Amino acid sequence: MKLLTHAAEVITGSGVRRKFGRQPKVDDMDRIPDGAMVYDEKRILWVGKTKDLPKRFAKLKAQSLKNKKIVTPGLVDCHTHLVHAGSRSEEFAARCAGESYESIAKRGGGIWSTVRATREATEAELFKLACERVEYARSTGVKVIESKSGYGLNIEGEIKQLNVNQLLKKKFNDMIFSSTFLGAHDFPKDQPRADYIRDICDVMLPLVAKKKLADCCDVFSDRGYYTPEETRYILSRAKELGLDIKVHADELQNTEATDLAVDLGAWSADHLLKVSEASVRRIAHSNTVAVLLPGTAFFLKTPYAPARRLIDDGARVAIATDFNPGSCNNFSLRFMMTLSALFMNMSAAEIFAAVTFNAAAALRLEKTIGTLEVGLKPLFSLFDAEKFEDIYYKMTV
Repeated sequence: MKLLTHAAEVITGSGVRRKFGRQPKVDDMDRIPDGAMVYDEKRILWVGKTKDLPKRFAKLKAQSLKNKKIVTPGLVDCHTHLVHAGSRSEEFAARCAGESYESIAKRGGGIWSTVRATREATEAELFKLACERVEYARSTGVKVIESKSGYGLNIEGEIKQLNVNQLLKKKFNDMIFSSTFLGAHDFPKDQPRADYIRDICDVMLPLVAKKKLADCCDVFSDRGYYTPEETRYILSRAKELGLDIKVHADELQNTEATDLAVDLGAWSADHLLKVSEASVRRIAHSNTVAVLLPGTAFFLKTPYAPARRLIDDGARVAIATDFNPGSCNNFSLRFMMTLSALFMNMSAAEIFAAVTFNAAAALRLEKTIGTLEVGLKPLFSLFDAEKFEDIYYKMTV
């Protein structure tokens, strides 16, 4: 057993759990000043004020945080494109000079640029790059990372990325990794559209499911990418094979992909930059988590997702980095928290829930992590801070 004492505050989030992550308020954070926590390798045994430590734990050797650190549930980054090679800095400069994301893609850039670089990289090279990124994320308090494929667009490339996800799980055994198959990220240049969709459904998905290389299947359902009909077909096949599902929804245009995610019982609908009012109401009355990616709006200089409407209507809202080389080359979840406060008008309690319990729910991990309560996994983060607000007030990029 281990004992932490004299934390400036221990934030359990117990009230967030009681409300299933909906419309969190400051009291739901359950902030314990001068807090303490007892835990072993498997579970949390006790949480409370240091002065209230039960006698049965009094002889444990304590690690005193001297009221200079806070303890929170481990931060969860529930949407990333972690495993990839190559740089798109020239495209970034072109966008800043006025060229659109779609225009760059049409001339051979965009996702396809990263596909070429990732196909050329070896598994060992991709693993090395991924490890460097994970080390950084971990240093910022992130303890759970979702990692997608999607830069192979053929069986060899997609499996190579998913294999790297499995290697990361073994190397960073103090963290949790959720692996997502995103073969339907774009279409290859060397294969007809219909043939590639058949390959996804008849070759890739069965292999991924058989080898247990992914927990989930995702589809980029949007203008210029996968249609709602194609998305439904692919995700239905994934569900038949025992995979859970997620959707890149309503990012570039409102295609009602958010509704599709709700209809299919997806873990989450992600992006929602162009989500309709009707779809806001639908996801708010479902268990599908709305994963908002403010770094993408910041990087692309587009309006942010309607966080206030989603939260006020009762949606479960999470925040993630969407770390990728094209539309958000930033792996700081804390920076996303800052953007959420500044540009999506989210409160401290809403941001807290969005990077802990709700982000865990977007990965279906909320039964064991996401709050600091007796019986749950002892997955927590320490921050040099006096209170939670300090974490995103001190802008970390």
